[in-house]
Amino acid sequence: MQPFIARDTGEPLIVLGGYAIAETGGIIRPTIDTRRTGDYGADPLGNGQFRMVPSGDIVDTEERNRRLGR
Repeated sequence: MQPFIARDTGEPLIVLGGYAIAETGGIIRPTIDTRRTGDYGADPLGNGQFRMVPSGDIVDTEERNRRLGR
């Protein structure tokens, strides 16, 4: 799917939730490659810590960023 490009900015149109809009009007959802090893996501716990997905480990921001390659 090709993203809908805004005329004024030349950037893909983003809606609430951070999803890009396709030229057809649908939402372009990012895909996650679950075949790779290790964690590929994190859920915030609200106290500066995160639960890693899929391992379930509780880590701080620095460790989350290291694991996610940020």
